[in-house]
Amino acid sequence: MFKLLAVTDRAACCEAFADRLRRLAASGIDALILRAKELPPQDYLTLASQAQLICQANRLPLILHTCFDACQAAGSFSLHVSYPQLVQQPQLRTQVQRLGVSVHTLTEARQAAALGADYLIAGHIFATACKQDLPGRGIGFLKDVCDPTPLPVYAIGGITPANISRIKKAGAAGACLMSSLMACPEPALLVRELRQGLIQKN
Repeated sequence: MFKLLAVTDRAACCEAFADRLRRLAASGIDALILRAKELPPQDYLTLASQAQLICQANRLPLILHTCFDACQAAGSFSLHVSYPQLVQQPQLRTQVQRLGVSVHTLTEARQAAALGADYLIAGHIFATACKQDLPGRGIGFLKDVCDPTPLPVYAIGGITPANISRIKKAGAAGACLMSSLMACPEPALLVRELRQGLIQKN
């Protein structure tokens, strides 16, 4: 099943962050990655505890981001990290139940898999406001990452209802959306449009 994951970005949020979390949790997404790298560890733990309650109420998987200490304190078993963090802290593989890694090259994807990643997020695929000065790496890059690895690969970057079917055809297990889900007026509507885009013929 092709999955839709939301990645939080407090700077892009168009309303109170807790309200956006509640709306995301009820929108029909398949998991929430709580990204807030700007917060100190204790503040992130507070936010993670709040997000955990919201996600549990909606039976939505919560994946914490970067901060293993918060993951441990919150009793969460899923953590997402950058490729450099995994290289610096390979012991994370044995400390969490599920470990995701962001990759930006085929070499990083291969090495992350060798270090024990459970899934990869590959990007950015299309041009996105989050990385205004960098062109997207394209569908060819995504296919090159997906083809040789048995791991689920989730695409990120500039994904819309109009292009999401291309992500699926490239072999991705799903798509991650950040700024669009944080800033749109109705997250549930955007999720429905994305799922409709998956079945439309191009």
